[in-house]
Amino acid sequence: GMYRMQIIDEKTCGMHWHRHKGGAKHFEKYKQEGKKMPVAVVLGGDPVYTYAATAPMPDNFDEYLLAGFVRKKPVRLVKCLTQDIEVPEDADFVIEGYIDPAEEFINEGPFGDHTGFYSLQDKYPAFHITAITHRKDAVYPATIVGIPPQEDAWIGKASERIFLAPLQLAILPEIVDISMPVEGVVHNLVIIKIKKEYPGHASKVMNSIWGAGQMMFSKILLVVDDTVDIEDYMEIGRQIIKNVNPETDLLLSSGPVDVLDHAGNKPSLGGKVGIDATTKTFEESTGYNKAKVIDDDGKAIKDNIENAFPEIKKINTSLFEKNINVVFVGIDKNKKNHVSLVHDKLTSMEVAKCLFAVVYTDVEADFNSLDMLIWRCANNYDPKRDTIISGDAGRKILGIDATRKTAKYDDFERPWPNIVVMDEGTINKIDSKWPKFGLENFYPSPSLNFINQRYKGKAVAEE
Repeated sequence: GMYRMQIIDEKTCGMHWHRHKGGAKHFEKYKQEGKKMPVAVVLGGDPVYTYAATAPMPDNFDEYLLAGFVRKKPVRLVKCLTQDIEVPEDADFVIEGYIDPAEEFINEGPFGDHTGFYSLQDKYPAFHITAITHRKDAVYPATIVGIPPQEDAWIGKASERIFLAPLQLAILPEIVDISMPVEGVVHNLVIIKIKKEYPGHASKVMNSIWGAGQMMFSKILLVVDDTVDIEDYMEIGRQIIKNVNPETDLLLSSGPVDVLDHAGNKPSLGGKVGIDATTKTFEESTGYNKAKVIDDDGKAIKDNIENAFPEIKKINTSLFEKNINVVFVGIDKNKKNHVSLVHDKLTSMEVAKCLFAVVYTDVEADFNSLDMLIWRCANNYDPKRDTIISGDAGRKILGIDATRKTAKYDDFERPWPNIVVMDEGTINKIDSKWPKFGLENFYPSPSLNFINQRYKGKAVAEE
């Protein structure tokens, strides 16, 4: 597996493995037997090891077999010096040690994670180092994670391609293709193309996916017909407008979510939604009155919302230009159930009859970028709790509350993480080093684009 480690002192690290992952399962077995667990941490070597460690392999399947398959030659292993465990012979660095299940867990975190938000401090096992070895001229590999897209995004896209065939062969032959948009940080948004054969087929696929290994973490599952280009997100949006009735085509559920998901009321447990955007059969047809098609670019709805709701500070209607009747609004919440109250009032307005959905998010969001709006919403949305459906009979409008949840306005008892941004002092310190390397006009810090999008506070957002 691939797990982050926080350095505590010269011989101790925090081992951040999630309760759902293989490392934690091995740890539990050692705990049951009352034995110390040997661990070897490998840095570098063949880059395929990095990928294989992240791959969603079934239990009891050796990741080194996958690595050998991908690179078309076996991985040669050698014994460690101080632990009874083997590592690839071409590793650049090997950190040997053990974890003692009898010890209390230690504080680890916070950490700027691949979700683009901080994963906050929690208790994890202590890893005790017994030896560090390295090859001659070793290279220390590193990557940066944070607000997508970053380097790790392409590891996720690799799994999307590599595991499509096993998913088709072993579980769901009706799947034609699958896409995990970068903005969904792998587990928040999954788009599935199927060859539909009967009523309820999309629901069958959704439930099967939620029962398939690490696909259980998928928060938003969107199922479309086999004629749809799932890499054309505007086409997908139009399919949703055309085929989805918010009252009948959303499968709301709950279950395990990734430990890094911060939107759920409880850690590792949260809501999920399956969206059936396939063409409906006679049996599935509901007589839903679709949104009116309008000729303008959303200006009318924008003007009406601004006039009716002073708490709405930002509006993006750019999807109207693509014939997708969805509007994003930035709301400054100041009362309990504020988003639900606004949505109920907004959907009663005559001008709202042109809408399919309203997505509510924080005023800190970048309303000039649809990618960033989708990324923030996918992280902040708990489908079971934050889906609002209201409007006239036969013409319901979907509301999505993707705002930050607080104790004051939402009775949310967990700390809410901030987005991952370097502080000004760190940016200036790094920028001051570039001239020493002859890089005076080096690429400016990406954090400069996000500093104004932070919530108040540091790793933990403050009310």
